[in-house]
Amino acid sequence: MHSGRGQIENEMFRPFFWVDGDFRISGWPDATARALHVTARAAVGRHCWDIVYRCRQTTPPSCCGDCSCPSQSDKGIVAGRRNTRTRCAVLPLPSGNQGALVWLPFQLIASGDTGSARLEGLVIRGALASSLGSIHATLDNLRRICAADDCEMFLLDPSAKEVFLVDCVGQDREAFLEKTHMPLGAGYPGAVTLHQTPLFTNRFQKDRQFLRSSVKRCGIRSFIGVPLMDGGRPLGYIGVGWRDDAVPMEWGLRVLDEVRNVLPIAVPPRLVPTHFIQAPAARLALRCFGPLEIYRDGARIPAEAFRRRKALRLLKTLVLMHGAPIHRDKLIEMLWPGSPLPAAINRLHGVVNSLRSNLEFHRQPRSSDYIVCQDDFFRFNTDAPHSVDLFDFCDAEALARKALRQGEQERALDLLEKAVQLYRGDLFSDDSEDESVEAHRVRLRHTYLDAVRMLAQLRMHLGQGDEAIRVLRVALDIEPVALDLYETLITQLADTGRLAEARQQYECCCAALRKHLDMEPPARLRALEKQLY
Repeated sequence: MHSGRGQIENEMFRPFFWVDGDFRISGWPDATARALHVTARAAVGRHCWDIVYRCRQTTPPSCCGDCSCPSQSDKGIVAGRRNTRTRCAVLPLPSGNQGALVWLPFQLIASGDTGSARLEGLVIRGALASSLGSIHATLDNLRRICAADDCEMFLLDPSAKEVFLVDCVGQDREAFLEKTHMPLGAGYPGAVTLHQTPLFTNRFQKDRQFLRSSVKRCGIRSFIGVPLMDGGRPLGYIGVGWRDDAVPMEWGLRVLDEVRNVLPIAVPPRLVPTHFIQAPAARLALRCFGPLEIYRDGARIPAEAFRRRKALRLLKTLVLMHGAPIHRDKLIEMLWPGSPLPAAINRLHGVVNSLRSNLEFHRQPRSSDYIVCQDDFFRFNTDAPHSVDLFDFCDAEALARKALRQGEQERALDLLEKAVQLYRGDLFSDDSEDESVEAHRVRLRHTYLDAVRMLAQLRMHLGQGDEAIRVLRVALDIEPVALDLYETLITQLADTGRLAEARQQYECCCAALRKHLDMEPPARLRALEKQLY
């Protein structure tokens, strides 16, 4: 199981098209044509199974009822990808219209052109629009769109102390009814509603946070739960389950993120809670940029408080995994390379226990909210209330790139400003001994400098030259040999008539190059010098 902190940078596009009542293709979007390398001219008017599977019969193949791959040919689009669980998603058009909207199987999800994922999101929201008068119809259409087996909705109850099941659809409905009420924070519905963070997994059978064993016995293998909001306040949760263990989580999260803002329209006013919860304050805060700083309930924990020398290194390692699990043996090799395994296991248990005690008062023995172990895999639990500047930085930078791709300049501006402010200096700058950190340190420094470049260009594009100059100067204090930032800063100062400052900045650049790199300014900077004097 994972939280929703993962970065989703590529536009994952699931090709889709429209068919008429005879399953002849009636609409073939450009994005689908590019993804499948089949033009609209070649596709429109032909049976969908002819185009997708190269099956030229005039009636639907026997297994088209569940959209399984029927072809034994090696020439179809899905050739070499046959899977008994493979199926298209088919959503009949609203009553009175013949035909359906069809999405191809997960195996054909591809990296789409800029804007293709947004197009799919618009189509999905439009497809749901006709059913928003009924929760049951909305959930069933969402299930069909996702090619899922089951879909459920929980809402926050009036006391704001628990969540209750409003409806569920799919062949496993009776199993989902095993628990219709859960305390806030319990299970997928309670945890997602409380923390307002998605939960998702392709290892559903081993996920202990999902509390209904009858659902697991039905064979569900992948699951995603996302929070619902109403006017910025927690409303509840939507859960979607598949028997397929290969559902691309990045794609599923993106689709549910596209629709979760319209789903509350289906909720009758009588079910909207009158009392609302607030997300719990972070009990643990970590500042990873610059020297590591750890705060528990607002009070700083000094490094001297960690009695085990390896405890801080273990914490850094788990945080750098960003919530992903790491096996015990790999941790042992990192912390005590070459040590005999039995002795090293005992050492690791001692370090883990010490770290847990430092981070959490009054915890139960062998338990922890933050340092979690399951089946010899350790991870930092991103579901517990926390604040980590590293996570926030990565999220803001990735979301800013997405906003820029979608033309949302103001949103990108805010996110980039947040990202560059979070970067106080190199990752764990007080630790020069741990070589395993260096690769992360270099990568994050480059990510920061890229964010500065994007922010400065955006500020200048919007006519905010002074703000761009401020951002560039702060960045050069952190990375004094970034030549392109010097060049941008000097040019911006000169273009705004601040020649004296531009000349001073040029001299600073020359001095930094000599000090840190033992080199003279390259040709392009010397050419810039001629414009300043």
